[in-house]
Amino acid sequence: MVAVGLWLALLAGPGCGPAAPTASVSLAPARLAQGPLVTAVWLPVGMTWVRLGAPDQELLLNLGVTHLEWTQRAAVDSTTAEAHTLAWCSWHGLRMPVYYEPPGFLPEDKLHDWARARPGPGFVEAVETRAASLRQHWEPWPAFWGYLVGHEDYGRDQVAGLAEVVRALRRQDPDRPAVVVGRWRDYQAPAAFLDALFAEGGEPNVFQHEHYVFAGTLPLQGAAVDRALDGLTAGYDQVAQALQGRHGRWHAIVQVHAETRNGRLAYRRPTAAEIRVQVGLALSRGAAGIVYFLYSSGAESIVDAGGRLIESRYYDGLVDSSGVPAEAYLAVCSINHDLAQCGPRLASLRYYGSFAAPGVPANPLLSGGDPDLEFGVFGTAEQATHVLVVNRRTAEARRASLGWLPSTAQDAVTGDDVPVAAGRISVELPPGGWRLLCTPPAGG
Repeated sequence: MVAVGLWLALLAGPGCGPAAPTASVSLAPARLAQGPLVTAVWLPVGMTWVRLGAPDQELLLNLGVTHLEWTQRAAVDSTTAEAHTLAWCSWHGLRMPVYYEPPGFLPEDKLHDWARARPGPGFVEAVETRAASLRQHWEPWPAFWGYLVGHEDYGRDQVAGLAEVVRALRRQDPDRPAVVVGRWRDYQAPAAFLDALFAEGGEPNVFQHEHYVFAGTLPLQGAAVDRALDGLTAGYDQVAQALQGRHGRWHAIVQVHAETRNGRLAYRRPTAAEIRVQVGLALSRGAAGIVYFLYSSGAESIVDAGGRLIESRYYDGLVDSSGVPAEAYLAVCSINHDLAQCGPRLASLRYYGSFAAPGVPANPLLSGGDPDLEFGVFGTAEQATHVLVVNRRTAEARRASLGWLPSTAQDAVTGDDVPVAAGRISVELPPGGWRLLCTPPAGG
């Protein structure tokens, strides 16, 4: 299905760069280029205690992520888990957003707390003070990337606080993004939320969309898996549409975990191919980052306002509670290796739109494709030049056939030519895998 409001038409000619127009219709590019691809893990240093010894450090570095995100509130010697992790990231070239209150303030003074509060007298000044204190405290650390200011705050009465926090950060630190986590469909006032988060000027802010579809009862293949991926893709389409024309980017929070609730399996762990297809579908919808949920394993108790237990949960992440990597850890290593090669090719490009085979709309790059393929289109500000092909089938590798309109084709990552015969090309795709295609530059 064509992403509503995004796929208008496609205009391109031979070449990975801009080429002469071959049609009178055009496809509107995103306002921003993709930028450097972010790859991150959620809760990287343990759940109930801080785990960042030498073996843990090696595993995090070998995973190949660029960012870490969110630590528990805990003490490490004379400092905090957040400060300890940020220092380690600074030493090793990783980055992370900060979440907790600046030194000298109360636990209720996190920017997240202010972002979901109703503004009143003195609100703006108080937020400004805390934003300035955070910037001054963390600015010496190279890993300091941005501010995590929202997490599943869906009420329409929480938008005004978020808007004030974002404005304060724009004034105090325009070079770092504000980051908000949530599921797009759950926002009660989506237009107001978008206006609040995606402020003009400065570093583009980031919405991290979470959606987990591999339920405990979901089989490994068949129609139920197809429906789950349909739902996932529909959510990605909605986020891509929402960001159209906005000064902002989005990241996909990808399910890699298993989760039990009161002893019952709520989510099963996705297979390696199911993790990969989540990543590919997100990229095909213009995601500028992938956040794996989650890294650490452990128990969580959900309590009500009176402290009474509502639900007991246990999360199985990429490493177990002893720090031993699960099989999914190796799958993410492999995916991140591929992303490290594909990401730089996408960084300078803009997202144009997406669609699924066999319903390929008229355009000068593709005339058709085998079933169960998804396509994301990218290009410069002037021309669409690249197509990301995603194999939705997670139980089989395949040799997919595409109708290709230009006379030449190229793998945009390897630079290898892809033979074109009678207007068709064939590409090898692993289960759930993807491939970025373009046409060779003139004279290439």
